[in-house]
Amino acid sequence: MKTRTTMTSNVRKTVSVSVLCKAAAPVLLALILLALSACATTPQQSESVVDRAQLRWDSIFALDFDTAYSLYSPGYRSTTSRVDFEIGVRMQRVNWTSAEYLEHECSENRCTVTFNVGYTVSKPVPGLDSYEGSSVVPGTWIKSGGEWWFVPPKKD
Repeated sequence: MKTRTTMTSNVRKTVSVSVLCKAAAPVLLALILLALSACATTPQQSESVVDRAQLRWDSIFALDFDTAYSLYSPGYRSTTSRVDFEIGVRMQRVNWTSAEYLEHECSENRCTVTFNVGYTVSKPVPGLDSYEGSSVVPGTWIKSGGEWWFVPPKKD
């Protein structure tokens, strides 16, 4: 009789462990998926900053100053009006013509996004109507309030 009770007790333990494992499997799977989704957050953030950087250049080419200005950091916009921004872009002798994404390097709240930017300069020197060229241009972006913002280089 004693043997039978022990056997029944072992069977109950085995059944209980099996039922527990089946019940825990979905929870364990959910935890693994949650951990993997946290790993995937950084590339999405990086893609977002690259998209915003491309949008900034595209807006400048299209002379869409409202969109371009809206991508600048809140600090820049607090010291430079939308009208002054447009005047500054229009007054440059350089006409930006293209922007080809090259690379980006990011930390948690700061990215440098680099483009090969095409440009035209009208009447750069006497006797030359225009000059076309390109230059590698890095741009600094900061993350603030959950959004990426362009920070222009300081003027001398």
